[in-house]
Amino acid sequence: MSEFSPTKADSKAFRALRLEPGLIWLMPGLVIIALLFVVPIVLIVWASVTDPVPGLGHYAQTFGDPLYRKVLINTIVSAIGATIGCLAIGYPTAYAIYRASGRLRMVMLGIVLFSYAVGTVPRTFSWIVVLGDHGIINSLGHFLSSDFQPVPFLYNQFGVLVGMIHVLLPFMTLLLLGSMARVNPNLEAAARTLGASRTKAFLTIFLPLTRPGVLAGAMLIFVYSLGFYIVPAVLGGAANTTIVMEIRDLALRLGRWGLASALSALIMAVSIIGAAAYVRVTGLSNVYARE
Repeated sequence: MSEFSPTKADSKAFRALRLEPGLIWLMPGLVIIALLFVVPIVLIVWASVTDPVPGLGHYAQTFGDPLYRKVLINTIVSAIGATIGCLAIGYPTAYAIYRASGRLRMVMLGIVLFSYAVGTVPRTFSWIVVLGDHGIINSLGHFLSSDFQPVPFLYNQFGVLVGMIHVLLPFMTLLLLGSMARVNPNLEAAARTLGASRTKAFLTIFLPLTRPGVLAGAMLIFVYSLGFYIVPAVLGGAANTTIVMEIRDLALRLGRWGLASALSALIMAVSIIGAAAYVRVTGLSNVYARE
């Protein structure tokens, strides 16, 4: 037996020493991140409590004014709706890709990836052509019936959700597909051999194993949805103003930088909490978890 047997604490200390050269190489990137991201965030928070006078008046106004409460509710409702919609559509899509044969799987995956080649702006404006009063759907209704009245698909919550789901769905699909790819395909077959139906095997075996991907995808989509501007601005109406749209108006049109900074700080706080939950769920906080 060796005279020296390293303890668990010694092993962690050795790992820390082993990572030091890597941390040195990361310093330039960390400095750039601090200058471009951390410093502006600090300045925004500072402006929210000092402009034009020191205090927490902007935060009190944010929660006390019915207008800003409505804007905050619109933002959260849109984010929750987009998350649920992406999950409802993305999970069956990812499962279909997961179950498809080799060539068909590549074709289906290519269709999902192709959506990244089209920017958010053209994808958003394309829904005006589809859902507008004189768009494809309403024009088809006029063609089928002369008494048809246009359905108001746009400039409401429905239009906003359609646009957000369209933009965010590929992210959810790929996250779920990655989670499904880590599931042993023999587990469902073993459950069916033991007498479970296809549905029961899916619900008791496959679905629980993909739960971390579902939670991580939902949190990521929710956090991402909070900062949407183009989709609500183009497809939403005045009653569907989101917090990002309000921040733009306060800062650029009214010059109320303090109140705009307070709203920005609230959104950042919600995003940071969501990102922390995402890291926790996916296990990214422990780099040695798989060792």
